[in-house]
Amino acid sequence: MTEPIDQKDQQLREMLRAALDAEAAAMSPDAGLAQLHRRLRRPAWWRRIRWPSLPSLAPLTITALASLCLVQGWLLWQPRDPADQLQWRSLPGMEAPAAASLRARFAPGATVAQMNAALAQAGATIVAGPLADGSYLLDALDPQAALRSLQTGGITVEAATTPSHP
Repeated sequence: MTEPIDQKDQQLREMLRAALDAEAAAMSPDAGLAQLHRRLRRPAWWRRIRWPSLPSLAPLTITALASLCLVQGWLLWQPRDPADQLQWRSLPGMEAPAAASLRARFAPGATVAQMNAALAQAGATIVAGPLADGSYLLDALDPQAALRSLQTGGITVEAATTPSHP
């Protein structure tokens, strides 16, 4: 299913063949061999450097990522100094809930056990806190008795009733 070659195309092919044959005949065999040797010679060292392809980097990348995950996990589980523990803060402008009848600020060195003992003795429970100023909102069945108990307990720096509970 080939089409017959046009007369002009046939002449052009013959002219090209004649020109290539004339050029090959004019070339000395030594020049052709020298050109072949130049093509086969080892390239310079900077041309022989082969940068790694992406598939060959996959094991290295996976190993690096796994190592990074292991180091991060190790850092997360390291024991920390109690002085470095997070302190919870409330948002500024947080208003006291309606259930709070007292506001108290405990001494800076007070432990959780001391705070719980003082709250149990006063008959109060923590409603919210610590607030932005370091105080806690408390609820007590008898706010005045709880206030006196907290003030005489020595564990609070400041204790007062909330404005809604005089």
